[in-house]
Amino acid sequence: MSGPVRRPPLVVVLVAVVVIALGETAGAAMSRLRPQIERYAAARVAANAGAHGLSGSAEYDDVRDRAIFTAEAGLSFFHLHAEGLGLVLFFASTLVASAVPGRTMGGALYVLLTLGGLFPLGYLAYGAAVLEVGRDTGVELAERSILTPLGLAAIAGLLGLVLGLARRRA
Repeated sequence: MSGPVRRPPLVVVLVAVVVIALGETAGAAMSRLRPQIERYAAARVAANAGAHGLSGSAEYDDVRDRAIFTAEAGLSFFHLHAEGLGLVLFFASTLVASAVPGRTMGGALYVLLTLGGLFPLGYLAYGAAVLEVGRDTGVELAERSILTPLGLAAIAGLLGLVLGLARRRA
């Protein structure tokens, strides 16, 4: 790539930095507050016993541990994806600013990439939904309503970036 490196719109940079910061914070919370997170998750499962299918018998209620594990996994996935996708958003949007011709195409790519950069927030919803409406229902709800649309936006934005770079070369 020759020519000057331009910065993306400040709102895109802000979203990237906030997503990275939230991911780092989640990682610190997971390491320092693990017992408190487990207690909170267990309390939410108990408070929503019907959604989890709890019978009141410890022998039959192994779903409690699975629900708690799934909620913790959501927080862990959020931490991991936020750190990575924040950087992807920052660098991909810098490429859009520097190398993609056309204001309309650049604007569309900024929107898609920014929405895709919010993908990790779906894992927070995933963890919370599991605790409130049950493991299977919560996972399905988060995947269908948040993770899939934001993931598709990220993929479309990155494919659009590749097409924009190819268009510039031609």
